[in-house]
Amino acid sequence: MLARTLLLAAVAPGGEEEEEEVEVAVAIPPWQIALAGIGSGLVGVALAWVHPVIPALAAIPVIMWGADAVRRVAGYGLGTGVPSIGFMGLGGGSVAAILAVGLTNCVPGVVAAAIGTVIGAAIGALLGVLDRRVIKMKIPVMEQCSTEIVAAGTLALICLMAAVAGDFTWPAVYTRVIQTGVIAVLWVACALALLHPYNACLGPSETQERTLALGAECGSICSIITGLATLNPVVLLAGGIAWLISFWKFWDLTKRDAADVVWTGIVPRGE
Repeated sequence: MLARTLLLAAVAPGGEEEEEEVEVAVAIPPWQIALAGIGSGLVGVALAWVHPVIPALAAIPVIMWGADAVRRVAGYGLGTGVPSIGFMGLGGGSVAAILAVGLTNCVPGVVAAAIGTVIGAAIGALLGVLDRRVIKMKIPVMEQCSTEIVAAGTLALICLMAAVAGDFTWPAVYTRVIQTGVIAVLWVACALALLHPYNACLGPSETQERTLALGAECGSICSIITGLATLNPVVLLAGGIAWLISFWKFWDLTKRDAADVVWTGIVPRGE
């Protein structure tokens, strides 16, 4: 039944002309951001056994990749759909990430993480097809961006799970992340980190640099959360330093992009 619905939706006339592709201004090509995120995430998982700070910080470029993909698809005027697509991405990403953990019983952790990311990408592609062909969202980049968002969400969640567990193996992740319920906190943190940057920066003055800087800040907060979950001072310190650096970068870009920065004083009582 599902296959029949998808087939009919794919071949049926849309009724309205497809929306033209919107050119979104970029300072860094999306493929470079994606490559940096994938490379960082897989290296972080591979070295998780050395110290949890490695996957905790490696999640930051992955989250920036996902935030950039959200930016590109939300540039079509999704509005309230920005939060929705972030949670959608982590909904599919959590399934793929847990499947990846299960695969560590058969293959090395980094291979399982790579397979999980591919599974996440496949889930994202399916969601993109449903959004565009069944729900009829006239967004030309829907399939591509949905693929990237879920893949990034999967890999970011894998990195954070590896940071909390101290390794990316089924016994460690199940005992310290899934059984304890910490996975729910990581899920929400990742989803917010993906959707918040563009949601907070959108408007006529929005730029890719500022949105990515806020994405790095949100990723740093995720690293801090893993440090709190494990009470690891090294992860906490590293996450805090990353947050300070990304925050000041974001603040500098905010002042650059703003028409003016003024101090209005204390708002009078009663107003």
